[in-house]
Amino acid sequence: MLERWLRRLAPRGHCRLSLSREAVTVQCTGASRKAPARFVERPLPAAADASAESLAALIAAALDEAGGSGLPVHVTFADALVRYFIVTPADNGVRMQDLRAAAAVRFQTLYGDDPAAWQVVADWQAAEPFLACAVSRLWSDVLQQAVAAGRGCIVSAMPEFVAAWNRSRRELGADTWLATRGERALTLGLIAAAPRPRVAAVRTLALPEPMPSITWLREQVARAALLDDLPVPSTLLLHGPRCDAWQPGASDFADPGMTLRWCDPADRARSGSGRGDTSPAVPLAWSGPTR
Repeated sequence: MLERWLRRLAPRGHCRLSLSREAVTVQCTGASRKAPARFVERPLPAAADASAESLAALIAAALDEAGGSGLPVHVTFADALVRYFIVTPADNGVRMQDLRAAAAVRFQTLYGDDPAAWQVVADWQAAEPFLACAVSRLWSDVLQQAVAAGRGCIVSAMPEFVAAWNRSRRELGADTWLATRGERALTLGLIAAAPRPRVAAVRTLALPEPMPSITWLREQVARAALLDDLPVPSTLLLHGPRCDAWQPGASDFADPGMTLRWCDPADRARSGSGRGDTSPAVPLAWSGPTR
């Protein structure tokens, strides 16, 4: 009996699962650093063309192929699956129930959807505007089913932008904004300075084909700053795949204007957990054994 409990408590590794509209990616790392990580990527059908059960089965198969059965799972949602919005609490809103109601009203006003069909979580604040984000309950239920099929446990789940904020929040401020690059869009976080650095707005910038120049990016950031009445930042900290058009050495990179700084790729596998002076992370997450 004792040996059985010790085996259950012994570290067995973990999985990192990334979910987008088109694919699921799983990377499983064993307890031993000497063992190589196992990486699996599988396409997914459009959610409108597949049932929750079939999507869950495909994700469960990817987890199993990567050796993730029974392991804790850390989930990252692509920003395309997430809706971000800023909520301004009512002057007399002090209870959590009041803040949740304000977020639900704001979500329905912006998107016209029933908040009950979405998992809405936020950096709940009663004294200042706060960032909220929502993921369709279809995807959260699919993930629960997929991980439960392999007797695993979801220990965290968060969007790409929130994960980037967690990793970089100590570096951000009114003069340094945050962005995450997806396949077809850039998620831009506008940072306000007072009374402490916080996300003032989140904007989605569609990326034209072919990839636009750094001048285009500077113009889009300046336009977003103008629309939200914020000063244009001198630096944009960018997480995501790099592109030649935005690398030093591009024809217009030396032009005066905003500097682009890429996040160190080595940090992308880690989620920042240190304490800082900026707003804490938005915990789009659930934990514990799946059912």
